[in-house]
Amino acid sequence: MCGIFGAYSTKGRVTINEKELKILTDTMLHRGPDGSGYVVASNFAFGHRRLSIIDLSEKGQQPMYDKDRTVCIVFNGEIYNFQEIREELLELGFLFDSNTDTEVILYSYKAWGMDCVKKFNGMFAFALLDLLDNKLFLVRDRVGIKPLYYTHINNEVIFSSELKPLIKYPGFKKSININAISSYLSYRYVIGKESFFENVYSVLAGQVIEFSNEGKKESVYWDIPIVTAKQKKSEKEYTKEIGELLVDSIKKRMVSDVSVGAYLSGGLDSSLIVANMCIFGKNKPITYTIGFKEEGYSEFEFSDKVANMYQIEHKKILMKPEEYFRKLKELIRIKDGPLGVPNEVPLYVMSKELKKDFTVVLSGEGADEIFGGYGRIFRSPFDYYRLKLNFFPFTVLFSKIFKKYGHVKFKNKIDHFLHEYTYFPWEEKKLLFTQDVVKKLDGDLYCREIIKSVFKKTKKLHYYDQIMYIFTKIHIVGLLGRVDATTMGASVEGRVPFLDHRLVEYMAKVPYNFKIRMNSLISCVKSLFFPASKISENLDTTKYILRKMAENKLPEDIVKRKKLGFPVPLNEWLGLDFNEYGKGILLSKEAKINEFFDQESLEFWIKNMDVKKNPLQGQKIWRLINLELWLQEYS
Repeated sequence: MCGIFGAYSTKGRVTINEKELKILTDTMLHRGPDGSGYVVASNFAFGHRRLSIIDLSEKGQQPMYDKDRTVCIVFNGEIYNFQEIREELLELGFLFDSNTDTEVILYSYKAWGMDCVKKFNGMFAFALLDLLDNKLFLVRDRVGIKPLYYTHINNEVIFSSELKPLIKYPGFKKSININAISSYLSYRYVIGKESFFENVYSVLAGQVIEFSNEGKKESVYWDIPIVTAKQKKSEKEYTKEIGELLVDSIKKRMVSDVSVGAYLSGGLDSSLIVANMCIFGKNKPITYTIGFKEEGYSEFEFSDKVANMYQIEHKKILMKPEEYFRKLKELIRIKDGPLGVPNEVPLYVMSKELKKDFTVVLSGEGADEIFGGYGRIFRSPFDYYRLKLNFFPFTVLFSKIFKKYGHVKFKNKIDHFLHEYTYFPWEEKKLLFTQDVVKKLDGDLYCREIIKSVFKKTKKLHYYDQIMYIFTKIHIVGLLGRVDATTMGASVEGRVPFLDHRLVEYMAKVPYNFKIRMNSLISCVKSLFFPASKISENLDTTKYILRKMAENKLPEDIVKRKKLGFPVPLNEWLGLDFNEYGKGILLSKEAKINEFFDQESLEFWIKNMDVKKNPLQGQKIWRLINLELWLQEYS
């Protein structure tokens, strides 16, 4: 795991010199405190910060060349099956100087060209320069676990694991991207390929971008399967096959030349990972959880049950409010963007604590997306179909559903999905933004077109499966950005076993009722009269097949726990008056947010908000505060 940075010129020399390359690469010191490497040649410059995980010797140093010095690479991530690929390459006659996955990528490219990425099981982002053909390839893993950004300045392509080096590159003209701000408010992260800065883009998940004298070529080497005819297997078969895939994924992610720990929240996902690590691993992991002294904001009781069951060393961290707000600003600087959810700060603090013992940690991200954990929204198509029956006697029969949505009318599934998924709806943002910003956003066209394109691509799928596809394709990338920032900010490598591409592919073939299932025939009948928000986890069971897999590995109350998320007691810390705290930051005459928001409208909006009755409103203010703190650092 590392931080990579570099520049490539299609015509002539790169702008940057070795001193500047070192300074910019070293802005990502937290991503790789164990070593560094810098190469400046005529038309390219590569920089690397190393976090030593595989082959701790100097032979693993990057940038790395092949023996003929015809290919050069800087690589961030892990290829979990590199030993198997290495054996293939040895049989083809390739010789190795190290035991690194980096060198395996180099010779895989020489053997199979860029098709080699289809062989890799891992999380990765790398830049590979073919010196013979004068081509630069930027590559990102299948589901977008590791980040990779790029921009153009004149004839140069500049790339990086983080935004910091790009916006400080000589000649870069920094300008805030309003599409990104709007996306962040609505979805908690920037969807699509754009970033918080104009003309800085993200390599998308499963994408290869090739740069050469002929220009830029984009290609997709992997995507989530769109499966209309689902597999027809028994519960026993699904449990067995999914269980085997998950165990193999966890085993692969425990391969390391340094010790491996795990997060243990006490929820189903992290608990199942820890259970499998204990059952199938050589050594039991040390586990970590974080909580707060305020009532209802700690999961220590549940994480203790799993730790006691497997007799593992379990470390509990208690976080105080003063530490939260101090670390908030620190993490914004590391992430180069406003935080998406309040729990990113405790995750960062927990990673800092874990770093004292480990450099690698396993985490449970991805289970909710592929197994059906977001019950309220994954069940919401049921609302949509009933709302279409807008005539007597159905308006009476489904009165609670019609009451929930009030006078809102949906032209199509996209409108309904955005209503359910969007935190800040366009109509609300339109009241807060300046007229100039509203005009430029053009009805939130950028965001809407991305969602629209996914619905078009998946039009043969049922609406239920379309939503699950969107969460695995789009939502998960924002979540993974949280994992990357909170772990790499502490010089820790976070690995996510649930997002092994084989498991993602398999779950795309599994029928919906093995992911979310009604509890009984009576529950099915009752559900007719309630909206999805009331049905979820009351009349049905989320992540059904995952819970079945966990039945003989975890305590019953862990298996049956409802989804809690990761709450942070912001209102309690701020004297139950979070909007007062927000006023002090957001309504200042010096506030940077004034460039994009109408101050009178914002003040009216905040003063008429009751965060006690509606916690979601507090989340909105929290997001605006993050945006202001980020703008203070970067605008």
